[in-house]
Amino acid sequence: MPDQAAWLLLPVETKVREFHAKLLLAAVAVERGYRVVLGEQNAMVRQIDHLPRGLYIDKSIASSKRGHFQHLRQRGNKVAAWCEEGLVYRDRQAYLQQRINLDSLAQVETFFCWGDVQRQDIGGLAIGLEQKLSPTGNPRFDLLRPGFRGLFTVEAQGLRRQFGNFILINTNFARYNHFHGEDSLLEIQRQRGLVENEEQEAFLLAWRDFLGEMYHAFVAMLAPLSSAFPDHQIILRPHPSENHQRWVGECENLDNVSVIFEGNVVPWLQAAKVLIHNSCTTGLESYFLDRSAIAYQPVKSDIYDSYLPNIVSRRVETIEKLVKAVGDALAGQTVNGGVTGRDATIEYYAATAGPLATERVLDAIDQIDLDMPQPTEPNQWAGRISGYVKLSARDIARKILRPDAAAYSKQKFSGLDLDEIRRELAKLGAASGRFSTVRVTTLAHKCYGLAA
Repeated sequence: MPDQAAWLLLPVETKVREFHAKLLLAAVAVERGYRVVLGEQNAMVRQIDHLPRGLYIDKSIASSKRGHFQHLRQRGNKVAAWCEEGLVYRDRQAYLQQRINLDSLAQVETFFCWGDVQRQDIGGLAIGLEQKLSPTGNPRFDLLRPGFRGLFTVEAQGLRRQFGNFILINTNFARYNHFHGEDSLLEIQRQRGLVENEEQEAFLLAWRDFLGEMYHAFVAMLAPLSSAFPDHQIILRPHPSENHQRWVGECENLDNVSVIFEGNVVPWLQAAKVLIHNSCTTGLESYFLDRSAIAYQPVKSDIYDSYLPNIVSRRVETIEKLVKAVGDALAGQTVNGGVTGRDATIEYYAATAGPLATERVLDAIDQIDLDMPQPTEPNQWAGRISGYVKLSARDIARKILRPDAAAYSKQKFSGLDLDEIRRELAKLGAASGRFSTVRVTTLAHKCYGLAA
């Protein structure tokens, strides 16, 4: 790889949500003259001393990131961040309290906002730090634009051949149906000091209970929907943090309902005739893909409902209306939030038109001085070799000693190798007509380098 270009470090935690977007960011960055480290988040953090120094782009500025950012900076890196949850949040005050930490924000060079609403919400709290807030959009949503949708065309065609004109249900109920149990997220927030008084405790308990009602309402929806459309497959795709096996149990007596969690959600949205969701980002993604989406709202809350993904969808409150809306979509009608939804997206999302979010992010990065000393080559390679041994042994030990934690990690990050990155980069290039000069090599355990 070339010796002079600055480095970007792009960690991936939840693969189906983050990988392709960060691959796009990496490829465009290489076109601009950067070098990139792309890899699994935990592996990157544990090998940070033996990786190139650069700008590490994190997925959050929560309170849990304070020590992490300090560690990165002490090792000679700089930090930037966005918030994966920052476009769709249910309650402004709860979002700011749980996801935005001013000490963490103070340590980043810049924070990439999804749009003006998030920037204004954070700016009202971050007095004196407003200059760090850059309304850029997010590379995840660049993949929904016509120039990049072709990345998933073959996969979407395969899903249509396999399932026909299927109905897709996306769930987003991890605060109730979490992989580790109904109270696990609440307990984590207590441990992190995010529950400071009885009022906050009551808020979070009520949120969990609201999503419990929603979960059971979705369960109750399945049989009538299955019966109304017996000749159609219904695919239920749970959130990456949910207990997927619980959903399997809920669907086991419904012959045309399957629980499947595979790959990026975009080809599933492209292939489905209609999406059913509640307060889920996939409702917004479906809207940007010009696909039909229904927000099923059997219970409502002024606090715990998410405005944006519901407003861009056709909203229904009863199973009867849901069946009618699904029937309309299967008959070829476009089912979504219409003009009201379009106006809302402009307010919340910065890159609905014009330059890609990826380009806007890199424009902001171009303003950061990334001329930093690099570790010596012998130390780098010796550390990387030891990383293969130590991290592989750690993974084996974790599977034996903490099988639940290992299973949860695998559900969120199923693995990544050099061949997969090259294959997906080739697809991205075929869809866009770009990136033919980008090369990928293995740098360290589960970490890969991209450069021209």
